[in-house]
Amino acid sequence: MNKNNVLTIIAAAGIGERFGGKTPKQYAIMNGNTIIERAVKPFIDSKHVSEIIIAISENDNYIQNQNFYNSNKIKYVTGGSSRQESISNALNAAKKEYDYVLTHDAARPNITEEDITNLYLDITKSNASCSFLYTPVYDSIKEKSPSDITVDKNKFYLVQTPQISNFNHLKSSLKECMDENINCPDESFVIEHANLPLSKVKGSRSNIKVTEYEDLEILNNFLIRSGVGFDLHKYEAGDGIILGGCKIECDYNIVAHSDGDVLLHSIADSILGAAALGDIGIFFSDQDKKNKDLDSSEIIEYCLVKLNEKNLEIYNIDTTIICEQPKITPHREKILKELSNLLSIPVSRIGLKATTSEKIGIIGKNKAIAVQSLVNLREKHENIAN
Repeated sequence: MNKNNVLTIIAAAGIGERFGGKTPKQYAIMNGNTIIERAVKPFIDSKHVSEIIIAISENDNYIQNQNFYNSNKIKYVTGGSSRQESISNALNAAKKEYDYVLTHDAARPNITEEDITNLYLDITKSNASCSFLYTPVYDSIKEKSPSDITVDKNKFYLVQTPQISNFNHLKSSLKECMDENINCPDESFVIEHANLPLSKVKGSRSNIKVTEYEDLEILNNFLIRSGVGFDLHKYEAGDGIILGGCKIECDYNIVAHSDGDVLLHSIADSILGAAALGDIGIFFSDQDKKNKDLDSSEIIEYCLVKLNEKNLEIYNIDTTIICEQPKITPHREKILKELSNLLSIPVSRIGLKATTSEKIGIIGKNKAIAVQSLVNLREKHENIAN
């Protein structure tokens, strides 16, 4: 059996009436990419999948703008007025008979290659005709009735996509259902109706199907990567300090191996942390002579290069400078402008605050300055190569 003899069908012909708006929900933007772009990418990347067929509506004017549109792994068919018609059209358009077919909703953008692999391994080991993802029911359930009767939630579970089915079993079973005019909510139902064996794999509650507009906000919370950075340096007598790439005249210098830009150091640590890359010390050791008096803007430039390698970008930054002196407010606009230039994000996405330590501790005695930063990263919109 060929390990990549798997077809994927993605149902994308719906208009999403409950979602609202003029744009079909699968083309709504979330965190830099459309919902369907996120839904398709794991199948493009999967070693198990050799062909993807996307069923779209006849008047779809959005599909050609998607980053996967020209992928040689994908073909397009016109869907039908129902999910089962769209799946049937795609099955009939397949270039050959496959061992298995994965079916997925374009409105489920939060799956992973691991989900696909888990389903593939399950169906090959279980010899079932269909294996599907499921999650337990955690909320109480009431049956719609005049008395709203509570039912036992432990007797139920929620079914998700993707689902993987034996190609021939699904094709013949789906034809029977359509010939009998039976409505099929998903492919596991089709296999169930044919009295063929099913298997299931526990999925993730984060595998949300976008139905209403507020679902986008929930999903965005899964996609933002946050990092916290903190840096503190001592003062010595001097003629000024560097903050955010700006020289601020005062009676202090910062004691440091580099230029001592505590603001940029804190931001850099927050970026590296959010990207799961470690901290500044890994890349710019204070034991390395070549980092003596290093311009900290070079550290930021390095961080941005690493983000680009991971297809990430800065969404926003919030940072707090903690010192007694110098006063930050007179220099705030200048610092914000320089941070915007260094980080390549607008000033509107940078929060810059200043506070004191109320005369407490080393900072309160004008012997040190500290900065704490929080950064949120998101994926960049990317084009998928053939």
